[in-house]
Amino acid sequence: MLLKDIRVLDLSTLLPGPLCSMLLADLGADVIKIEGPKGDMMRNFEDSFFKTLNRSKKSIVIDLKAAEGKQIFKRLAKNADVIIEGFRPGKLDSLGLGYNEIKKINDDIIYCSITGYGQKGKNKDKAGHDLNYLALSGMLRMINEKPIVPGIQVADVSSALVAAFSIAASLYQRERSGKGSHIDVSIFSSALSFMGIHLAKYSLDKDFNRILSGKTPCYNIYETKDGKYMSLCAVEQKFWESFCKSVYRKDFLKKQFDSNSLLEFRSIFKSKTLKEWVGLNSRFDFCCEPVKAVNEAIKDNKESIVMMEGIAQAAFPAAFSSFKVKYGKSQKLGENTYEILRSIGYNKKSIENLKNKKIVSYGKA
Repeated sequence: MLLKDIRVLDLSTLLPGPLCSMLLADLGADVIKIEGPKGDMMRNFEDSFFKTLNRSKKSIVIDLKAAEGKQIFKRLAKNADVIIEGFRPGKLDSLGLGYNEIKKINDDIIYCSITGYGQKGKNKDKAGHDLNYLALSGMLRMINEKPIVPGIQVADVSSALVAAFSIAASLYQRERSGKGSHIDVSIFSSALSFMGIHLAKYSLDKDFNRILSGKTPCYNIYETKDGKYMSLCAVEQKFWESFCKSVYRKDFLKKQFDSNSLLEFRSIFKSKTLKEWVGLNSRFDFCCEPVKAVNEAIKDNKESIVMMEGIAQAAFPAAFSSFKVKYGKSQKLGENTYEILRSIGYNKKSIENLKNKKIVSYGKA
């Protein structure tokens, strides 16, 4: 397994951190999800969300506010490779569990903090969620002047990807230098990084035509004759020429980026059914695909879907010639508490004592 023998302690909740650690678990890392007595709030918010973000992990419940709970965490951290947390800046420092404190007992630890606006700067203490970060990044105004809610947590997912990539890079660096590191991931900055090409263009031309934002004929969504929708992405000249050829309109060749011609193209697409457009695309190859509902995407992409615990989950999006990704189910709250504590030296009596004092819990649904 690619990350075999890499132990990850995941203190995060909701989406960014859990998605990051799930990707590491998919690649073989031993991920221990550390939850407070009430558990990750995603368990109660939406069970299917929780399951798809926390597959292949172990669950231990520890009260980190208690002195004995902190001691348990430190014993786990002593032999861990990675720690992921999503608290506001300074919160774990106040508990004596921040990077500088953990570094004293594990000098090569890779400690990844995922926060809204990063560990420094004027906004570091502000609360926020996905839509806030997208709003501030300019992303919500890319298509229309009137903002729309995307429906996908782009900022959260982007920060999870940035965090996972940064952790993998840090593990590689540690192999070469023997040194650990603190990774500071800003969810807002992650969202802003998705705007890279638009930021570059706008810095040069404040009135630039939004080529990739639904303002031009070649990159748009069109309604069909039967009330369905097709996505056209003929931004490359060869694909645009194929499209023009498919509809017998050579006069369209110069209208690829002509926003004033959108009504004409909408009329063209409404002249044929979705099935007819799919057929034309198969013949002429101009990057035109149907807009599917989520249930259709699940039905038509079995190779990219993993069915677990009765729900459809997205499979790891890469395949490796030397490694086969394996998936495990999500765990009940505290399901692995007992075995994890035994693995770091606690005996049965001491574990029962910790449970009675509500420092830990296990076996709870």
